[in-house]
Amino acid sequence: MHEALSNRGVITMRILMIPLVLLMSSCVTYNPVPMAPAAIETGINLPGMAKENIYEKSKEWIERHLYSKGHVIDVADKKSGLIVANGFIAYPAEGKMEEIDRIQYTISFTMQAHVGDHGMEIVFDNLMVDIPRYYSLRPKLYQTPEYYGGYSVPVVETGDYEAARRGLLEIAGRLEEYLKRNAGK
Repeated sequence: MHEALSNRGVITMRILMIPLVLLMSSCVTYNPVPMAPAAIETGINLPGMAKENIYEKSKEWIERHLYSKGHVIDVADKKSGLIVANGFIAYPAEGKMEEIDRIQYTISFTMQAHVGDHGMEIVFDNLMVDIPRYYSLRPKLYQTPEYYGGYSVPVVETGDYEAARRGLLEIAGRLEEYLKRNAGK
């Protein structure tokens, strides 16, 4: 009799442990980015192109192709070869599920272009995921509208960091193509 009760207790304990183990394993999915690699850096090599020409063409391209909620260019110092710009891009989703999950999300950033002879270094930092504001009317006892979103959060998850990296390196690639196409002009 005691043996039957003790076996029942072991089975009950195992049944109670399964949800606990599943709950603990689901908590491991959050994958934060270490704070050190928050900036995204890349270089553009332009052999034979003068610093002044690179600076002028880069500034022109940035003014035409970056979108910002405020001023696009904050600092433009021709003497030191520094351009600091603000911008945002549509969230570069990868796959249908991420496209659905991140619809209308944007990534805001600051772009620092350090222009020198025969090339430039670009640093994208202050990466923020902009979450759009949306309206929801949930069926409740009182039908009240609820607003969600409408704020920005720093990029801290690996998935958001990789998405930002894909999108921002594409911007740097387009700038590089433009500079190489218009090198002699």
